[in-house]
Amino acid sequence: MRLTKKWLMPVLALSVATACSGGSGEDLKASEASQAPGNAGKQEAPIEISWLSFNFPQEDGTIVQKYLENKFNVKIKNIRIDRANWKDQLNVRLASGELPDLWLLWGVSDVNAYASQNLLAELPVEEIKAQIPDLGKLVDDKEPGAWVDGMINGKNYGIPITNLDGAYPLLNTYNENWLKKIGYDSPPVTLEQLEDVLYKFRNDDPDGNGKKDTYGLTGKAAYSVGESFPGIFGAFDVQPDYWRKTGDGRVEYGITTEDARAAFRLLNKWFKDGVLDPEFITADGKKQEFENGRVGMTQYSWPYIKPSAREYQKQTNSSYFPLVTGKQPAAPGHVGHSRAWGLTGNYLGMGIDVEKTPGKKKKLYEMINAMYSDEEVIKYVSSGEEGVHYDMVEGIPVTKPEFKSKLQNLGIGAFYGLLSSKSLAFEPLRNPPEDLEWRAAVTKDIPMQADQVKFNLPSRTRFPDLANLEREYFIKFITGEVNLDAGFGEFVERWKKAGGQVLTEEANSILANIAR
Repeated sequence: MRLTKKWLMPVLALSVATACSGGSGEDLKASEASQAPGNAGKQEAPIEISWLSFNFPQEDGTIVQKYLENKFNVKIKNIRIDRANWKDQLNVRLASGELPDLWLLWGVSDVNAYASQNLLAELPVEEIKAQIPDLGKLVDDKEPGAWVDGMINGKNYGIPITNLDGAYPLLNTYNENWLKKIGYDSPPVTLEQLEDVLYKFRNDDPDGNGKKDTYGLTGKAAYSVGESFPGIFGAFDVQPDYWRKTGDGRVEYGITTEDARAAFRLLNKWFKDGVLDPEFITADGKKQEFENGRVGMTQYSWPYIKPSAREYQKQTNSSYFPLVTGKQPAAPGHVGHSRAWGLTGNYLGMGIDVEKTPGKKKKLYEMINAMYSDEEVIKYVSSGEEGVHYDMVEGIPVTKPEFKSKLQNLGIGAFYGLLSSKSLAFEPLRNPPEDLEWRAAVTKDIPMQADQVKFNLPSRTRFPDLANLEREYFIKFITGEVNLDAGFGEFVERWKKAGGQVLTEEANSILANIAR
């Protein structure tokens, strides 16, 4: 859709006078009225929809585009933007007056950036639940607090692209050969047992090469200190880079809590005893230390270690070794929560001008809902035509070899199917029964902890050095460079003065306003 010349200005300064209906539902009511019995039989003109997504087909008129246009009586205008410089290209388009109707938003920062420029239509949570009921039920059942994540100043502008993997915990994973070598037939259950395993991984030559060159576990400090040692912090019911709820309903930042101090004490002890890989500071999280036999424990998301993945690894990796997953241990006086990414990550938005065309908002909801809950639509946008592009093999669409490199330019995949792989009900189309049964067994009864503040904190950009301060002390606490008795309190005070106190107050204020 083309915008007026008043949009021809730098995107960061965009200011639109167009008023948003604020999710009043008038567009939906108008659409429903047009479908009343008296209007039955009238062939409405196709609604034009501009579509912004990733992994675009090179040409228009692909089989999936035609399928969607015919099924939903729409005309799709594809917006093609490379992921490598997405924001720069998008900002140029917005400045020239091109506004998407359906809009892929890369996280809360995008929701905030474009909502604050009055470019996004408000999408009330109750409206989303009514128009996409299966998605609404999943969020309500699995993580109802996730509805808060897409809100800006108490209003919602994004439909969550549900991250199904985020609904399950990261799993403590062990080299099974090493466990058996040190006398364990199954993974450790208690924190005391885990400590015993890690020490024996370091001291008892679990790889049998006659050298003391193995360690218990490593971190990924070169990539993210927050994602280092999640199974250890989880034993103390905290994650250093997550906000968590307090007993009075407020939130506090993980690394500043006494539970984090207790976890650091344990990690410091292990570091001094040589149990932690000393290279955790430069490790980048690509798991090579585990896969190459340097450490015996790591944490994985379930898809990487499900039975079918392990079978593939066994067939293709000469250094493959069997893996086994264990429960989340708990420190004394704690429950023990495993780190979870949470359901929300990216979002679908609608351009603010969808309100101007009667029926457009309703039509977008109809299409999105079908891609989430209609098996026929899900199969077509994800896999193409059965018998032509794929065959059903034991209940799962399997792409024919001759089409594996051609799917994107046929329109098959993520460009149109943004939600087609995000529905819990249709996971059997993507995973064999043994994988789903295995997941249910290994994740059963593991308490999870997700970040309670994924939503935008407007002041965050004012304190760019805060993350560096957290990383600095994270490493120094573990290595012992900073004493955890006197030094921890000093760190918390520095963190507060460096912006942490402002962010804490802001997070709690936003949550309080949303609750009202």
